[in-house]
Amino acid sequence: MATVEGTRRFVERLVRQQRLAPALATRRLGPLHCTALGFGAYRFPGEAKDQVPREILQRALSSVNVIDTSSHYVSGESEREIGKFFSAVDAREEYILCTKVGHVPRGTSPKGAVPIYQRSQQSTDDLHCIEGSFVESEVRSCLERLKMKQIDFVMLHNPEYLLSARMQEKVPIADAWDEMYGALFEAFKTLERLCDEGIISCGYGVSSNFLSCLFSVTGLPNLYESLVLDRVLDAAQAAAQAENCQSCRFQVAQLPLNAWENGAVLGREAQAEGDCFMATRLGISLLTNRPINALPIPGVSSGDWGRNDKHLQLREAKPMGTTESLLKRVLTEALGEEAPLQQLALRLALSAPGSACTLNGAHRWNYLDDLEEVLTKEPFQVSQVQKAMTAARSMATELGCRKEGLW
Repeated sequence: MATVEGTRRFVERLVRQQRLAPALATRRLGPLHCTALGFGAYRFPGEAKDQVPREILQRALSSVNVIDTSSHYVSGESEREIGKFFSAVDAREEYILCTKVGHVPRGTSPKGAVPIYQRSQQSTDDLHCIEGSFVESEVRSCLERLKMKQIDFVMLHNPEYLLSARMQEKVPIADAWDEMYGALFEAFKTLERLCDEGIISCGYGVSSNFLSCLFSVTGLPNLYESLVLDRVLDAAQAAAQAENCQSCRFQVAQLPLNAWENGAVLGREAQAEGDCFMATRLGISLLTNRPINALPIPGVSSGDWGRNDKHLQLREAKPMGTTESLLKRVLTEALGEEAPLQQLALRLALSAPGSACTLNGAHRWNYLDDLEEVLTKEPFQVSQVQKAMTAARSMATELGCRKEGLW
């Protein structure tokens, strides 16, 4: 398992080697020392025809010490391959390993499961569940796939799919939210017991599209389907008290954040305070994801979550799309710095207030080049982050986006 001393050693070594800017060496994920960028294993190891070489993971973990996976990624193969990799790693205590549970394996239907809905289709065969016994069995299955006895952090993976199901059933929002937090309370009791048992070594949390995020898990403007971070923490504290725990082990939250989807910093009409600031106020360590792969704002770029259209790619593509090219110019002017778009986007995300670590799906060699370069740079100031993201909003508005329900 990761230790405070081991993770500190990793970060200090990078600083000595001039591979990590000193200003980025103070990040914490719970009590552990973490790098400002981490390896997001959503596409690792990938499908057979598009397999990500294990050497990519090896190189990434020479520069970052956070790896985030899920029981859902590549049908569990992500965890299996990561477990194989770590079986040959001597300094496991230097690395922070996170996984997520909630998606139901195909062919099973546990108690409390709900169908996963997407905007583009009324129903699917996929199910989601955070009922306590399912959460416990999934955590133990994750450990079996990883071939480990302990994992550092476990998060519930988009538990708001319960809200999506209730929205389809036209349940009043107040009733749906009461049910949601009741379900979280029961799930958190299970996670507290697993922390007591020692198979979760550091703590637990939630990976979600919280209320200040622009879009819900199904791609709609976020309201009915969202979680409120301080109320989630209230449920966790109540669960810890119910289990007679000495302290609450809810320590981490994960959410999407990029130059385009910037509600977690700037807030939005549904929640004026961005969740980056709320997490800091509540003492919760924040993981952010999707730094260079944004959901498009309606009216600016085609495509929505749950559809096959392309997302807004915050990368130096050739040829670069019109929206991406304009966004790069806007960010460059706001930040006063020239760099490839993907480097600007990564650095902007990791500089967000309250961000402990930004997860980057570095599944190609050139993505690793960018990751390594960005880690040597000082973070932007909070005022710069806010200026750049505000400029991106102004750009979207001028292009004729439909911002109703967003900001």
